[in-house]
Amino acid sequence: MVPAIRLGSGAWALRAVLIAAAASLALSWAGAPLAAAQDRETAKVGAEQWDPGPFSSPYGDYLAARHAEAVHDVALAARLFERILSHAPTHPGILRQAMHQMLAAGRFAKAAGVARRYIKIRPKNVIAGITLAIDDIGAKRLDAAAARLKAIPKRGLGGYVVPLALAWTLAGQGEVSDAFEALEPFGKRRGLKVIHDFHAALIRDLVGDTADADELFASITKDKELHPRTVELAGAYFERQGKVGRARALYEKLLARQRGAVAVEAALARLKKGLKPAKAITGVADGVAEALWDMAVLLNDQNVDQVALMLVRMALHLKPDFAMGQILVGDILVGMERYDDAVAAYDRVDRGAPRSWEARLRAADTLSRAEKVAPALDRLSVMASERPARADALIARGDILRFKKRYDEALENYYRAFARISKIERRHWSLYYSRAISLERSKRWKEAEKDFLKALELRPNQPFVLNYLGYSWVDKGLHLKRALAMIEKAVRLRPNDGFIVDSLGWAHYRLGAYGRAARTLERAITLSPYDSAINDHLGDAYWRVGRRMEARFQWRRALRFDAEPDTVAGIKKKLENGLGKTPRKSKASGEDAGPRGG
Repeated sequence: MVPAIRLGSGAWALRAVLIAAAASLALSWAGAPLAAAQDRETAKVGAEQWDPGPFSSPYGDYLAARHAEAVHDVALAARLFERILSHAPTHPGILRQAMHQMLAAGRFAKAAGVARRYIKIRPKNVIAGITLAIDDIGAKRLDAAAARLKAIPKRGLGGYVVPLALAWTLAGQGEVSDAFEALEPFGKRRGLKVIHDFHAALIRDLVGDTADADELFASITKDKELHPRTVELAGAYFERQGKVGRARALYEKLLARQRGAVAVEAALARLKKGLKPAKAITGVADGVAEALWDMAVLLNDQNVDQVALMLVRMALHLKPDFAMGQILVGDILVGMERYDDAVAAYDRVDRGAPRSWEARLRAADTLSRAEKVAPALDRLSVMASERPARADALIARGDILRFKKRYDEALENYYRAFARISKIERRHWSLYYSRAISLERSKRWKEAEKDFLKALELRPNQPFVLNYLGYSWVDKGLHLKRALAMIEKAVRLRPNDGFIVDSLGWAHYRLGAYGRAARTLERAITLSPYDSAINDHLGDAYWRVGRRMEARFQWRRALRFDAEPDTVAGIKKKLENGLGKTPRKSKASGEDAGPRGG
């Protein structure tokens, strides 16, 4: 089966050990009733509109707070826990939950106040200690912050945040050798050396040790998986040192791999004008904010989103205009399905910031997810007019229309996007692929096939393209051997993708290898059990191998799981009449068509 492609870019990969470090914190968020977590519709009322009414009680507030917590309405949960504290001001569990929710909601001053009360009861609590240290750093009480950080247990999250924050704090006090001694344990943790070296380079730059900074920045930018933030800050450092050629090469290296890295594009444009960048990290608060953002990115990549949200809110307390932090808040809230809150977070990015464009694209995508398609399209139309040389707003507009099955309108935007691209590069495979899907769904197969082949020319091992084109050929009875080989290759590249495994099963079915088809489709159904087409395909395979009762069961499931309108009549007909006589196998199948179960 052909899935809708989801394109995105990841941050540094976090090793499993960091998940374990945050697990105890994440569990404290997970205690709310499961049934409440499923009822997202009742969480539409935000904290500003909520009225407890005259009959509110601490018990009612607590239940409402746990429900708000379960549906990730952190603003409402924070307000409710604040009310509950007036009735239970020393209860450790209430203090902890209130602190967590206030941090997640961005109410840092309130959270710090609660942390001061909580740490008197639980003096070794890691989050309370980190919160108070961040409060000290923000107030430039570096001696107090260093003492606080040294007292935090180095277990769990403390073993990751504390070395980074303490290193920056000590550097700000002029204790440079102590700073690197504090940072050293972080670099010994598996998978975190790049981040260690990145912060070591930034600290060296801050204290004026350019020789070591130069060496460290050169080392981390040799990494195959360049991160845009690393490139942005390393490149700016090279520019300030007069090493313009090195900076240009670094910017161009990233842009050759990653479309739409707007901050790096802005840096390259600045470099061409001969302008020197200002330092992005000018003191301890900036450095610690960067460290908190790094940890939040890593945790969010591993779906430890609640803790990630607390950390990035701390970063924004130290650096309120930190565009990367504001964007990450939006990303986390999208993952929590708090779409309106996410759009508000994206919209907080200053329009003059290089990453404002990226934030605006994400805001439009989030509006679309929230079924606010018209406002999303309007925003993207404005963006496309603002920057007539850029194609990304038109591509995003086309993608939204394609997901909504408005294929003719999607094609209009894709053709306009192509008109803005002066040179076709390898990264444009996705645009050919997206246009090909819209053409295929619009019954314009010849044009679609041409675009699929062009996408494959640009990215020969792209599994989505291999799958879609191979599946389409199989479904049309074209190039069956080549199609089968393409789908098999896609499965090797993505063995746990139910849609691609379904394509392989359907290819076997069309080739008459019904037993093999049934076994492959059984695996596909375990990977994507609620997809209508996969259930339909498995039903067909079961029928051909003589498993008639199971075939009808799968067809009924196919009807229940949002079947495409043009398939419903056919599935109902199969339920009534079956598939008739099983045809003889194809010579390409390599298998008899006799009854074989999975």
